[in-house]
Amino acid sequence: MIRITLLTLLIAYLSVYAWKDWFRGACWLVLLMSIFQHPDMPKAIGGVPGLNHWNFLFLNVVLSWLSNRRKQKLLWEMPRKINFLLFVYAFFIVLSVIRYLSDRSGVLEWYDVINASPPGVVSSINEYLINCFKWVMPSMIIFDGCRNRKQYNFALGSLALMFIFLAFQVVKAMKLGSLTLGGDALQHKALKIISDSVGFHRVNISMMMSGAFWLVFCLKELVSRKHYWLFVLPSCFMIFLAMAMTGGRTGYGTWALLGFVYCLFKWRKYIILVPLIYVAVVAFAPSSVERLSFGFTPDENMQTQETNFEEDGVNLYEVTSGRNLAWPLVWDSIIEAPYFGYGRDAMVNIGLTLKMRQLYGESDSFPHPHNSYLQWIQDNGFIAAFPVFLLYLLFLKYSWSLFRDKSNPLYVVTGGASFALIGAFLIASIGSQTFYPREGAVGMWVGIALLLRVYVERNKKREGKKSLLLDE
Repeated sequence: MIRITLLTLLIAYLSVYAWKDWFRGACWLVLLMSIFQHPDMPKAIGGVPGLNHWNFLFLNVVLSWLSNRRKQKLLWEMPRKINFLLFVYAFFIVLSVIRYLSDRSGVLEWYDVINASPPGVVSSINEYLINCFKWVMPSMIIFDGCRNRKQYNFALGSLALMFIFLAFQVVKAMKLGSLTLGGDALQHKALKIISDSVGFHRVNISMMMSGAFWLVFCLKELVSRKHYWLFVLPSCFMIFLAMAMTGGRTGYGTWALLGFVYCLFKWRKYIILVPLIYVAVVAFAPSSVERLSFGFTPDENMQTQETNFEEDGVNLYEVTSGRNLAWPLVWDSIIEAPYFGYGRDAMVNIGLTLKMRQLYGESDSFPHPHNSYLQWIQDNGFIAAFPVFLLYLLFLKYSWSLFRDKSNPLYVVTGGASFALIGAFLIASIGSQTFYPREGAVGMWVGIALLLRVYVERNKKREGKKSLLLDE
C-alpha cells in the first residue's frame, strides 16, 4: 500500500512537471516501464479500464507535447523517407485491425472450443490498435525534443537505467542458485517467476537483456575510466546474469553474435576474453550451457510428440520448441493469400490454431506463428512486408553508419546502442516477438529515436549547419 501511495505521488508530480518539460516527462515514461508491468502495479484506477498511473502520465506528456512544441517553434526533422515508411507501417497496422473486426468468425470459434470468453470489440481495438501506437509515442516525443547534449544524456541514461532496473528485478526474483539448475528446470522456473515477479515474459526479457548488455557496454566510449569500473562493468554483469537466468536460448545466441560483431569491427582486444567467459559460464552457470544445447543431444528430459524428427542427434522439435510443426502450415496459408494476407490474428482467425490442436494436441496449438516475419506476412501480405522490413533495414544501416564513424564518440555510442537493440529484436523475431509494437519494444523504439536524432544532427554538421547536440 505504501509503495502504491508513493507511486501515486510521484506520478502526480511528474504529470504536473510534464507541462513544464514534456521531454523529461517522456523519458520518465521510459524509465517507469521497468516497474509498471509488475503484477502488483494497479491496471485500472476506480475500475476504469486503461486508466492507470502510466497511462495518466502518458496522457499528460502527449498533451503537453502537442500544445507546447508549436510555442517552442520546433520543426519535425524526421528524414523524409523514414516519415513515409512509418506512415505506411501505421497504415497497415490500422488496416489489419479493420479487417480483423470485419470478420473474426475464426477467433470466436476458437474461443468456443477452449470454452473461454472472446475479446470484445472495444478490448480488441484497445489492444491491437491503441496500444500499438501508445508504446511508440514516447520515442517519437523523445526524438522531437532531444535537441541538446543535456537532453540526449538524460534520455540515454533513462533508457539504460530502465534495462538495469529490469535486470535487477530478474536477478532478485530468480536468485543466483537458479544458474545451477538443469536447463529444463531453469526454463520452467523462469517462465513462472519472471512473469509473476517482473511482469514480462522470460522470452521478452531474454531479448531485451541481450541487446541491453551491449547498449550499456557502449557507454564506455562516453564515460570516464572511473565510471567505467563503477557503473558500466557492474551493470553489464547484472544484465548478463539476468539474461542467463531467463533460459532463453535465442537471447544467449544473440548476445554472442552481437559481441562477435562488435569485437570484430571495433573492440578487437576483447576477443582474448572469449575463452575466459566460456570457462566462467560453464563453471558458474551450467544451466545456460545446457539450455543452449537443448535438442542437439539424443537424450532429452522433455517428451516430444509422436513424430520422428531426430537425425544425427538433432531433435528439430526440441530445438525449435515445436515451431517446426507450425511454420509449414503458416507458409502454406501465406502462399494462398500472398499479397494482402488475412488481417490481424490470422493464425487463429483462419483456423490454423484449431487445426494444430486437432493434429498435435493442446500443447502445440500455437495462437501465433512464433515468428515475427511469418506473422506479419500472414496477417498483411508481402505488399505490407516490403516497406516494413525495409524500414528496419534502414534503421540497421543508419546505426551501423554511426557506429563506424570515429569522428565523435557520440556517434559510436548511439550507433552501437541502437544496433544492439534493433539487432536483438530482429534476431529474436525468428522465434518470437512481433512487428506490432508491444511493451517489450519500448526500449528499442527509444534507441531508434536517439539514432534518428543523432543521424539528423550529423547530416546538419556535414552541411555546415549548427547542431546544439553535437557542438556542446
